[in-house]
Amino acid sequence: MRVIEHFKDIPPSVQGVLMAVVIAILRVVYDQKETSIVRIILEGALCGSLAMTASTAIEALGYDQNWVIFFGGMIGFIGSTTIRAIAIKMIGQKVMKG
Repeated sequence: MRVIEHFKDIPPSVQGVLMAVVIAILRVVYDQKETSIVRIILEGALCGSLAMTASTAIEALGYDQNWVIFFGGMIGFIGSTTIRAIAIKMIGQKVMKG
């Protein structure tokens, strides 16, 4: 129980990054597609970095920082490859429109 109490003292942006890293690592291990330690570490680091980027965007847009934890978890669950594909698709659509 004390771990949960200490977790509440951590800033939301750090909580979001930790959530993304932990979920990404668990997802890669669970999928068992690529179980190399390098793949696991890199996916966790990429998702953590994306969560940190999301936290600055959430702050810049004026949203509550508690959203960072949600988006960190979602980033870890979705994965860096899927997020990259979605971003490329969205950018492509913006370029095509104007």
